[in-house]
Amino acid sequence: MLLKIPDVLSAAEVQGLLNELGKQSFQDGTVSGHSSLKRNLQLAGQTPEAQKLLNVVVRALVTNRTFSAFAQPRNFQLVFNRYEAGMFYKDHMDAALMGNVRGQPIRTDLSFTLFLTDPASYQGGDFIMRTNFGDLRVRGEAGHAICYPSNMLHRVETVTGGARWAAVGWVQSFVRGLDERLALFELDQLRERVTGNAVDHPEDEQFGRLRENLLRLWVEV
Repeated sequence: MLLKIPDVLSAAEVQGLLNELGKQSFQDGTVSGHSSLKRNLQLAGQTPEAQKLLNVVVRALVTNRTFSAFAQPRNFQLVFNRYEAGMFYKDHMDAALMGNVRGQPIRTDLSFTLFLTDPASYQGGDFIMRTNFGDLRVRGEAGHAICYPSNMLHRVETVTGGARWAAVGWVQSFVRGLDERLALFELDQLRERVTGNAVDHPEDEQFGRLRENLLRLWVEV
């Protein structure tokens, strides 16, 4: 399942990130991938300035109700990247383990892309996810995100003009199993439709009890 999440960042927040990213140093992305498979640029190092920008994205994701309900995030690893004309990332599956900023590896249950550039400002560069039902193509608006299981084959098609900026990352979830995460997500969506998330709704407590008891069964801490 690929989930599209609109408006994770506002237009002003996106522009602020881009302004600051333009002051940072980017390096050849092949430091984390083979040159025959991948050609892009990514933010170099873990400077205090870079960490502040990464924290902006993490805060936006964890405070987004849809993302948090879908991912049940426990830990993150993420990086900013840029694709210019001629750059690409061929079909690949993300590694099962990623080292985070403190050097401790995380298990990659979910992957995400938060788009930072207007799709009208660059050509090519579509995100493609391979599925049993054919290729799924996404060209996300700036500030919107997609989230999907990390074991899905995906690629970024060659950029033929302009530049494509994004924050990409990986999530270790509190709930390892995909089916269990989807059940919790569907329960949260149903709760919102039925109760409007109003704590004084007569059915809200029953939804809450069911959710918390399922978490007790499935959560890894």
